Amino acid sequence: MAEHVHMIGIGGTGMSSIATVLLQMGYKVSGSDVKESAVVSSLQDAGADVHIGHAASHVAGADMVIFSSAIPEDNPEIREARRLGIPLLHRSEMLARILNNHEGIAVAGAHGKTTITGMIAQVFSCLGLEPTVLAGGEMQNQCVHACWGRGKYVVAEADESDGTLLRYYPQIAVITSVEADHLENFGGRLSQLIDTYAGFLANIKPGGTLVISSQAYRVLQDSIRKANGRFAVVVYGLEGESGEALPGEYQAGALFPLDYRAADIKLSGSSSSFAVYHSGKMLGRAKLVVPGVYNVENALAAVAVSREAGLGFDQIVKALEGFHGAHRRFELVGAGPGIVVYDDYAHHPTELKKTLEAARHFGRRVVAIFQPQRYSRTKILMEEFARSFQDADLVVITDIYAPPPETPLPGVTAERLAGLVAEHIGRERVLYVGDKRLIPDVLLPHLGSNDLVITMGAGDVWQVGPAVLERLQEENLKELQLP
Repeated sequence: MAEHVHMIGIGGTGMSSIATVLLQMGYKVSGSDVKESAVVSSLQDAGADVHIGHAASHVAGADMVIFSSAIPEDNPEIREARRLGIPLLHRSEMLARILNNHEGIAVAGAHGKTTITGMIAQVFSCLGLEPTVLAGGEMQNQCVHACWGRGKYVVAEADESDGTLLRYYPQIAVITSVEADHLENFGGRLSQLIDTYAGFLANIKPGGTLVISSQAYRVLQDSIRKANGRFAVVVYGLEGESGEALPGEYQAGALFPLDYRAADIKLSGSSSSFAVYHSGKMLGRAKLVVPGVYNVENALAAVAVSREAGLGFDQIVKALEGFHGAHRRFELVGAGPGIVVYDDYAHHPTELKKTLEAARHFGRRVVAIFQPQRYSRTKILMEEFARSFQDADLVVITDIYAPPPETPLPGVTAERLAGLVAEHIGRERVLYVGDKRLIPDVLLPHLGSNDLVITMGAGDVWQVGPAVLERLQEENLKELQLP
């Protein structure tokens, strides 16, 4: 491989993971990004030469140039690399080179990829397997999101959003769920997205293993049957599940047993415990310090993968107790007078529902602040978003976050979404505040002393949480200063 790798958009989540691993492997890494960030600073501290802004001169001396999906074709560094004949690789092609040459564990699916990747990395790292890890987000504990390990396993996320997961040939594949998302990249057709997952199944190495949720199994069972035993299949899910199907034609199929099953689930605030069964036999109980039933499902996937790697159940669950979650996944921001503030990356209706359901187990009034991401996603999922807030006592909707090249679409607005949410849960429970900077002032009179405030979205809505806490502190100081 090249000795000097230049990365355009190096501050992005997936790009920074690869940059970190390449630096630890001993390669010279340079890069560029549009702005300073904590990620950029961290890469600079690790030895990367990072430029702010894009210019043709930045690729000088590079043996290879890597770019992300966010980089347009007319980027000056892309053009210069082509002019100089420097090999250009998409981020996923670089990840494939790392994963495919090892015993790769590729985690795909609509929800839970980052958390499951982090859980597997936590277990493998704690038990001495020294994995290479490339996650799509940072973790809240010692389990880092990117590292080069000396062991045989590479644990990485496989992104379905643009179809690049077809570049990966894993030993173990995980599919967490199959849902209608990112359809703008699949001709607006769910069937095309499902065909992409089927192609991913075909990439599993002969004799490998598919670890798949009950919901995803039901959707993909025809493709799994066509594999004709080329790989082992391990299905996981909650007690009583036989697979929650997608609408219409994808509901067909017989009931099927779960290889790994969670039962007797007990939820309490930010923790949970549950019994784990394998092929009908109870292995024992597991405890987590991350909230919600959805994290129980995530942990089941990690347990299944870890046991496929030959690890013992008691060791696995002990390691999982030390997993404190991924950054921006029900992450505690701070607390004010009687109020706690959390932040979550939820940006799909299913994620919103599961996150708010978990919030209810804290025994507090739930205040949700949601920032939709992308006009295209909001248009396709508008009705599903509107039905996602039943477990919130108060909902604040702010304007749509639209990264380039997204542009506004007629009739697709956050204000319209707020109106639809109000039709489902009542107008007294919904506020529309277009400018997120105004949310703290607008929200303050509506807050009580036993509230859980959670910001949700894939954009920059996380900035609202600290601002709410700051505003609460200001008000508290004013009260203390009254005669």
